[in-house]
Amino acid sequence: MRKIKTVLCSLLSISILACPLVSSFAVSGAEDINTLESQLEKLTKQSQEYQKTLDETENDINEKEAYSEALVGKIDVLSQKINATNTSISKLNTSIADKQKEIDKGNKDIDAQLDALCERLRAIDMAGSASDLEIVLGAKDLSDFIDKVNLVKTVSNIDQELIDDIDEKLTVVNAQKKELETDKEELNKEKDSLQADLDDLDGTLKENKELLQDLYTKNEDAKSKLDDVSGKISDREKEIRAYWEADAKAKAAASASGHVDVTDQIKSYEKRQQAASSSSTPSRSSSSQSSSSSGSHSSQQSSSEDYYEEEETPATPSTGGGYVWPCPGIYLITAWFGEDRTTYAHGAIDIGCPMNSTVVAAESGTVEYTCTYCTHNWGKGGSCGCGGGFGNYVWMSHGNGKETIYGHLTTVLVSPGQYVTKGTVIGYSGTTGYSTGPHLHFECRYNGVKYDPMSEFSF
Repeated sequence: MRKIKTVLCSLLSISILACPLVSSFAVSGAEDINTLESQLEKLTKQSQEYQKTLDETENDINEKEAYSEALVGKIDVLSQKINATNTSISKLNTSIADKQKEIDKGNKDIDAQLDALCERLRAIDMAGSASDLEIVLGAKDLSDFIDKVNLVKTVSNIDQELIDDIDEKLTVVNAQKKELETDKEELNKEKDSLQADLDDLDGTLKENKELLQDLYTKNEDAKSKLDDVSGKISDREKEIRAYWEADAKAKAAASASGHVDVTDQIKSYEKRQQAASSSSTPSRSSSSQSSSSSGSHSSQQSSSEDYYEEEETPATPSTGGGYVWPCPGIYLITAWFGEDRTTYAHGAIDIGCPMNSTVVAAESGTVEYTCTYCTHNWGKGGSCGCGGGFGNYVWMSHGNGKETIYGHLTTVLVSPGQYVTKGTVIGYSGTTGYSTGPHLHFECRYNGVKYDPMSEFSF
């Protein structure tokens, strides 16, 4: 404890001159980063809304295009039916004209036969059968004439058969003509019905094309806005990353020169140490949780809620000392073990180091788990969910129940099952997972219980 206090007090005395510079940077940057993160959140919501609109319009467009194709197909079928009907009507017109010619010819034949009959009647008149002649000549029309002729006993059987034959033919032709005219009328009705359906489909197709055009316009507008928002999101993310990189470099520079204000941190740390030494039993603890495979976040691995909401007790194992510092040359502690975070106590120490700083194994041991898939390597106000909140991490077992965890890495250089000796480079620092800026989350566990990592170092 005295050694730790001596080192920290030395850092305090050296850093007094640089305190205003670091504090000024943090204060001036806090407003800027809050604004950028707020803008990023709003832009992300806008992007989601535009993407939703884009998906909906694309679905509607697909439906309308399919409907339009179906309408075009129906219109084509109706057009073919109308053409076929017109052809049938044309044929009927020809047949009706042919029947009319037959009727006209039959009428001429009757006229000729009547002329011949009249000649015969004159001959009868010359023979003195005046009474029969008067009957025949008193006929009002052809039908009446034929009836009266039948009464005339002097007309020859040959004349009677000839008139009957012509009359029968005319009856058949007239019946055929009437049937053709009926068929023509039905076809005209069918044609009118088909034309009405065709006009209706043409109107529906026109309306559908107008709707499609509106959807095309809306879709293109959503794409344009989404591209614009995506560009702005990219810009804000770059600005946020730049801020945290600059912040980390400033802190690292201050740490390297010893210009770090750690007064409050020393007092807080001493109070926790005193509380830990005066307490015989821990009041709160949490169990170790592990994952089942490399590069994945399984049900066994700590979730972001478990990691960020569990409470810790500043307890230490019975043995300690001998670990090497996990960030060589960088000793800026931005968060101590047991730090009160309202809903939970911090279960590790955070070492403020620039992006891509070297991270080494604090002790020899076997790599148990790793996570390497997190790409959200920038400061954020919430968890991205990767690695249970750790982001990219390395989880090592050192035997005798001891474990160490190195979180928020940019790059992981080791794999599960690999044995690593103390001081070996295992990765590079970053700000993946639930991290507000570049730092190393260094956590120690003893038989599954988290304890203060500072107890493992001899200064």
